[in-house]
Amino acid sequence: MSTITTHKIDDSVQRQVEALTVAAKKLSSSGKEAQALEAYKTAAGLMLGAPWLQNRTAELARKLRQPEVAALHYRRAAAAFIRAGFPKRALAPLRTAWQVCVGLLPAEASAFITITLELANVQRELGLANDAKQSLLNANQALRASGSNDRVPTGIDLERRPGHPPAVAESTQPPESGDQHNPPPSATEEMPAELQSAEP
Repeated sequence: MSTITTHKIDDSVQRQVEALTVAAKKLSSSGKEAQALEAYKTAAGLMLGAPWLQNRTAELARKLRQPEVAALHYRRAAAAFIRAGFPKRALAPLRTAWQVCVGLLPAEASAFITITLELANVQRELGLANDAKQSLLNANQALRASGSNDRVPTGIDLERRPGHPPAVAESTQPPESGDQHNPPPSATEEMPAELQSAEP
């Protein structure tokens, strides 16, 4: 595929996303939040690398009590931050996804364990091994409290491995960790204020 063709496709996707987000805002302001969420979900699917869009979709899904959808988009927001080179900013959406999934226990134990491991992995890669270990312990406490027999493996290597970037796949409180750094506009363009001010 030529560079010109790729550029045209990118422009087309950008226009679609802009139209969908404008429509979603209008629907939301008129009280049609369920329809707004569908528009945001479509836009977010077209632009996986936009953390502000993934987070906005997640927040609305959470408000509408669709925790599975919310968790998915929080995880996508985290992945987008990591791909953009800002792994510390991935901590906040991952912790929120973690909190959302606590409420789904014990039914969604597998998804909860996956998110816990993603959070712990990012913490480990940032050199926050103690926080990573605490995340695993907190998760197992939550699993026990819910009556689930599943457990997060706690014997995994949580020491930082230099040269390995954090990896993220698509309520008890997880540990607070990391300091706040504002990424450049390219990573936060149109990001909601709640994400920009979130403590990582």
